[in-house]
Amino acid sequence: MHSLWQNEIAEQLNTPLALRVYTSRLLGQEPALVLHGGGNTSVKTQITNLFGETEEILYVKGSGWDLETIEAEGFAPVKMDVLLKMAGLKDLSDSDMVKYQRAAMTDPSAPNPSVEAILHAIIPFAYVDHTHADAIVTLTNTPDGEGMIQELFGKRVFVIPYVMPGFALAKLVHEMTQELKWQSIEGLVLMNHGLFTFSNDAKVAYEKTIDLVTEAEQFIEAKLCLKSEAIEETTGHDPSGYPEQEISIDLIELAQIRKLVSAQKGAPQVALLNSSLPSCHIASHPKLRDIATRGPLTPDHVIRTKRIPVILGEDFETDLSEYASQYIEYFESYQQGQTMLNYAPNFAIWRDKAAISFGKTVKEALIIEDITNHTFDAILTAQQISRYQALSAQEIFDVEYWELEQAKLKKSTSNNTPLLGKVIMVTSGSDDVREALAAELTSQGANVIELNHEQDFDTLDKCQEAAETAVIDFGGLDNLICLDDNSANQLLINTCEAFLEHGLSPTVLCVNHNTLPVMSSDTIKVLALNCQLSNKNGQNNNQKSAIFNLTSAIKMMLSKEYLPSEEGVTV
Repeated sequence: MHSLWQNEIAEQLNTPLALRVYTSRLLGQEPALVLHGGGNTSVKTQITNLFGETEEILYVKGSGWDLETIEAEGFAPVKMDVLLKMAGLKDLSDSDMVKYQRAAMTDPSAPNPSVEAILHAIIPFAYVDHTHADAIVTLTNTPDGEGMIQELFGKRVFVIPYVMPGFALAKLVHEMTQELKWQSIEGLVLMNHGLFTFSNDAKVAYEKTIDLVTEAEQFIEAKLCLKSEAIEETTGHDPSGYPEQEISIDLIELAQIRKLVSAQKGAPQVALLNSSLPSCHIASHPKLRDIATRGPLTPDHVIRTKRIPVILGEDFETDLSEYASQYIEYFESYQQGQTMLNYAPNFAIWRDKAAISFGKTVKEALIIEDITNHTFDAILTAQQISRYQALSAQEIFDVEYWELEQAKLKKSTSNNTPLLGKVIMVTSGSDDVREALAAELTSQGANVIELNHEQDFDTLDKCQEAAETAVIDFGGLDNLICLDDNSANQLLINTCEAFLEHGLSPTVLCVNHNTLPVMSSDTIKVLALNCQLSNKNGQNNNQKSAIFNLTSAIKMMLSKEYLPSEEGVTV
């Protein structure tokens, strides 16, 4: 890992907060350090308040902000004296911690301070950086993780056993470091959690993270080399690296999986196939079920991924049903009055094939894919140097059902997106009609595949490619909207039918067609819509009004509440 610090940029930054933003972004640019909102940073500085008094302030990353893109307004200013008094309390609920931290802010419009604000406050340096570095958590997620950390760093780091983030962690660190000479160490390693580095200089704090993580990466590489040499000496072949694997994916089966998971979740889902090398390698691992169901790389990930994936074999329905039963059992074993979350998986490992990430949106599924890729790599690495060992199911449950973690996901997609998660293909028509319709469907949450007029779908291969694109990109196909009465439409409809059969409320909507197609599957609705539209692109008011009426009618016809009539709809 290399430092991204650039003197010519840093020299232009003349406030501690500006430097804090800069190095936070440097950390956020490296996925091996933080992923999707993970980690947090802070800076201690002084301000002059309304009464001309000097106050010590901690600017700490605010909840909901990502280090890669954070701005100055993403840091919450909290009074240091309050945070230090809170650290000395015997007990404090996490909800009260959040409330009193917010009350101690000097700017009420700022975001909620990180749940680690008290911990940042008690570390006696201006700049504090906290990351979930892959190399560090890979080592700590092994049976002898603490031993390997000590072997690697000796007394240069102070090791903190795992406890829940928030007040419990801050209190433990406060108690354990009463006699610690902070200047004698370079960082804190939190078991199964991550790394803290610190300095009164922004560059030094940042580069301590880079240096310690680089040492951990080199330590792991050395362990892997020794293991590989021993295996090669015994077997005669080099086991290092991920061998290239050819996998065969049946896209109809992928669409079936998406439909089943959507049914469990009670809403349409995107199903993204992840065929990265770590994903394919773990999917074909002889101990797949054992190593893939030990838990997440850090407890922070559970709110995105759930504790474990579903392992899919040949009987998808049974596998998903068993997963649901096991999740309910897991909840009942540890719950203390909480309301159970949805029991469907957030990602799957398809045996001998690849992984699949599920989400209401592509963005949500991609976040899960990123997290699981890093997890797969860490699992396989830990297995080679020792054994992958995550936190216990109880400890993971405590974070999954922690009220503060749940609050991070409350900013969900608005309920006024009735087509959220649906996959819709729109065939060629005049550019302004097709583009207006695609824009409207997208605004309603749909994933839209546009087939423009420059593409001629007059052969089976071209139609097959279009249909497969929908499944490869989103996991399935729900609706096909044919805008023109084109002879090629029938070929496209016939090709898409196999995928539509496994879609969610599958529908073929024909606009201005003289004859309607007959589907071999009675699960696919065929709807007719007649409208007055020019075949040419136009921007006159009548055309705009007609396009608006068309898109409104299509939205209505694709809604759950729509009941089709034999005559179809005319606008």
